[in-house]
Amino acid sequence: MRFPSLSMLAAAGLLLGAGAARAQDCMAVMAGDSRLSSFVDALNRTGQAELLHGAGPFTVLAPDNGAIDRVPVNIRNDLMGSQPGADIDPVRGPAVVNAQMIDGRHFAREVEGRNRVTVRTRNGNMLVIERGADGQYTLTPERGGFGAGGIRQVEPAHVVQADIPCSNGVVHIVDRVLVR
Repeated sequence: MRFPSLSMLAAAGLLLGAGAARAQDCMAVMAGDSRLSSFVDALNRTGQAELLHGAGPFTVLAPDNGAIDRVPVNIRNDLMGSQPGADIDPVRGPAVVNAQMIDGRHFAREVEGRNRVTVRTRNGNMLVIERGADGQYTLTPERGGFGAGGIRQVEPAHVVQADIPCSNGVVHIVDRVLVR
C-alpha cells in the first residue's frame, strides 16, 4: 500500500480549506464596511436585515454614512427615532431602505453600451441609471412611484464603489439616499 506524501496532504488541506471559506451574504458584507454603519443600523431597525441574509439575489444601493447624514435631522428622527432603541416609523422606515434595493443581481457592466437603464426598486420606485462619458454612474429616481418619509431628492446619486460581490447579490455604495 502506498501512502501519500506529506506535501500532497498539505496541498489537499489547503484546497479543502479554501473551498470551505464561503462568500458572505449582502448583510454581512455591508456590516463589515464602516462606511455603511448608518445604513446597516437602518436595515437592522426596520427588519430588512433578515431579508438580506436570505437567498436573494439582491442588488443593494447602499448609501454611505455621509449620504445618510445629508438627510435632514428632523426627517431622520421621524423615520428612525431620535436615539438608538427609539421606535421607528413602521411604514416609512422600511420604505426608505427598500428604495435602496432591487430584486436580482445587477452589476455595473449592465449599463455599459446603453444610454440608460430603468429598474424598479423594492418599494416600487423607478430608478434611472446612466453611465456618463467619464464612467461615473448616476442614479435618479423617476417622478411618480412611492415616496417615503417626506424626503425629496433633487440631486442624483452617484456610485462611489460598484460591484462588491456577495453570496446572495451585489452591493454598490452610493452617495445619496434614493427617495423622492
